[in-house]
Amino acid sequence: IKKGGRDPVIGYKPQLVRSAQGFVTGLIVPQGNAADAIKLEPAIRDSIRRTGIVARLVSTDDGYASAKGRAALLAMGVKDVSISGAKGKKITDPDDWGSETYRDARRNRSPVESLMFTIKDGFEFGELGRRGIDAVRDELTEKVLAYNCCRIILMRERLKKRRLEEMKKAA
Repeated sequence: IKKGGRDPVIGYKPQLVRSAQGFVTGLIVPQGNAADAIKLEPAIRDSIRRTGIVARLVSTDDGYASAKGRAALLAMGVKDVSISGAKGKKITDPDDWGSETYRDARRNRSPVESLMFTIKDGFEFGELGRRGIDAVRDELTEKVLAYNCCRIILMRERLKKRRLEEMKKAA
């Protein structure tokens, strides 16, 4: 990554897509320090390719603001694309921006931040033991798979608990 007066180094900037249920459904790891805004469309395409599901709603922060990217997602079939912040507001129709769907999308961004904390802290997403972009992609994919496996276990435990509570109520 070339920044300021520092010597350039090889870098990467992973992009994650999170489902409403908290699973990582997309991961792209472009080489270098590309702007988030140009990676929104490829990240969502990757999620659709992996899951076969077009999200009804995409909610992201201002770093992903791009009229071209927003239009591309809408053309893919995403019903609502909410981009927080001043840049997002500027490229969003005022009626959409003020709608309950978009207000809720902006208010409910904390699960994404929680994912980033959890995957970095619990799965050492930012700490890599491998070098080279292909090896980095492989390692990050392994960490996402481990996270998703733990998420499955958590979801099953919650379902089991809910069923037990329902059985107790029925008894």
